[in-house]
Amino acid sequence: MHFAPLLLIVACELLLVLIEQYTPLPGWLHLGVSVSLAAVLLCFVALFKQRQESMVDGLRREIGEMQQEAAKSARRYKSLLEGAGNAIFIFNVETAELEEENRLGRELFGFTKDELGNMVVRDLLDPCEHERLRSFLYQLVRSGKADWDEVRLIRKDGSSFLGEINARLIDLGDEQVAHCLLRDITEKRRTEREIWQRNRELSILNNMLTSMNLGMELKAVQEGTLLQLMELFRAEGGTLHLSTPEASSPSLCASKHASPNLEQVLGETLKNPDGFRQVCTVPLGDAGEGWGSLTSIPISSQERLIGVIHLIHREPHSYAPEELRFLETVGKQMGSIIEQIRLFTELKWKSEELLRSHRLLEKSSHSLSVSETKLKHNLALVEKAHLEQARLDRMKNQFLGMVSHEFNTPLTSIISGVDHLLQQGWSSQEDACRVMEMVRDGGLRLKALVADLLKLIRLEARREGLETSAIHLRMLLENLLDQLQPLFEERSQVVTLRDLDHLPFFQGDCGYLERVFYELLLNAIRFSPEGGEIVVNGRVVQQEDLHQRAHTLTRFNPDFLRRCGERCYLEVEVRDCGIGIPLHEQLGIFEIFYEVGDIRHHSSGRRQGKGAGLGLAIVKGMVEAHGGMVWVESNDGSSFFLVLPLEQELIQPALF
Repeated sequence: MHFAPLLLIVACELLLVLIEQYTPLPGWLHLGVSVSLAAVLLCFVALFKQRQESMVDGLRREIGEMQQEAAKSARRYKSLLEGAGNAIFIFNVETAELEEENRLGRELFGFTKDELGNMVVRDLLDPCEHERLRSFLYQLVRSGKADWDEVRLIRKDGSSFLGEINARLIDLGDEQVAHCLLRDITEKRRTEREIWQRNRELSILNNMLTSMNLGMELKAVQEGTLLQLMELFRAEGGTLHLSTPEASSPSLCASKHASPNLEQVLGETLKNPDGFRQVCTVPLGDAGEGWGSLTSIPISSQERLIGVIHLIHREPHSYAPEELRFLETVGKQMGSIIEQIRLFTELKWKSEELLRSHRLLEKSSHSLSVSETKLKHNLALVEKAHLEQARLDRMKNQFLGMVSHEFNTPLTSIISGVDHLLQQGWSSQEDACRVMEMVRDGGLRLKALVADLLKLIRLEARREGLETSAIHLRMLLENLLDQLQPLFEERSQVVTLRDLDHLPFFQGDCGYLERVFYELLLNAIRFSPEGGEIVVNGRVVQQEDLHQRAHTLTRFNPDFLRRCGERCYLEVEVRDCGIGIPLHEQLGIFEIFYEVGDIRHHSSGRRQGKGAGLGLAIVKGMVEAHGGMVWVESNDGSSFFLVLPLEQELIQPALF
């Protein structure tokens, strides 16, 4: 019952009484106001109560619909859980207690729902898997998912099986649970092992046939087959005996991990071949020296026993019927291969005998021509050795002359400077510094000369490897021109770089190539007159471009065109404006200790003087170490060319 209308009527009556104290009202007005007010209030209460009842009914209907939907979702979840194709388990991550499972999960382990409700995950695992369970749970919590392959599980009857678990972490707010899909993979792994076994067996037979087709030696085929059989059947030892035409009983041809005493015992058992007509496994007993069982595989050809393979196991071993049939096939196949190899060897021996007889006949009939050919060959060798000796003598004389000249100048500076210091003492700090600088310059010159000699020795012996990196020719030359700028200014010479911007990057040893272009530019400076121009240009050349200049290239490197292949090359020309190099001296300038004529005929500069004759030899060695070559052409001045192979890399710009 609502008291609000009654309270409002009382309040109105009190208000009317208060008004009547100041202003008297007629009785009918007082009654009419009270009745009207009461009617309005009663209508308002009735409407409010009706609205409240409709709202309650609406809420009840919504709650009912929500309860029906929740029950429907629970039934759907239960049906999905029970109808899943895999066993499903849900357990608490913190306590590892099982909370839910489907029908397949209960059938897989053989437990009832009540029994599983009182168990934890550890109870379903083999004791050997308890340590791995911690890692599995840690990965599940950290990553939100985890997979566990080949886990060993225990059924209610105590039997074990291999399972595969895929788990996902579900956060329910007040707890975290793991949703696990479990599959029994025992049969899958067994099938995989059987397939592997069959593939391995086919591989062994195929290897035996391949060995025969490739013409491998018989001993290699025997040892390879024995090792493969031991690996396939997990045998710890093995032997192979074969009969030969020279021996009355089979002799040992291959043995793995068998003692000499055991080999002797097995050899004695082969004296009676009738006992080896089929594959058999027997225990070794006391004669086995700790071995458990012996499997004998007869090797036969055309129903004739020609040998036996023994597989030895530490523990007693049994074979499936399929494995016994395979071993029997191996024995027959091995027998066929051995017989074919023996026939092939005999045929080969007879063929070699025929060829040997034929060669003896040819040798007898052509002995005079052979002797004459040998005599010519020996004369050619003697002449070649004489020329080589003359070349070495010339190089020796040049080397001695170079050493006597090149070493003498810095040594004279060093010795005279030291004598001056010893005789005069430290009379003046300035004189002493000048003498010490002279001694240092002489030592540095000797050091540079020795370094060049050592560099040539290493290049000749191919002892230094290349440290390659991406190089652009223009950047390399610009760095060198900065170093040589004082020489250009002293002689008023100009260096022009042409067509270098469009050239690609290439792979090369930066230190080697800096030395190469340093020597070529220094050579151009020495042999160009004052005020002359030195031009450096480059281009990319194909195999066809190189073959068009085959006559010139073959003079300097006869083997280059034969081994250059299909690659592109970077061709660089360094051209001076001197008087050129005579044709008969162009090959010699790349040899060590060789100088062309008198430098005074080539340059009018103040920095005249002969070098040690090592620069162009070093250039040749360093360019050929990159797989390229260097040569010279001379007309109006001299043009030194070199080609370097281009290696196509992702960091390079397009060549064309």
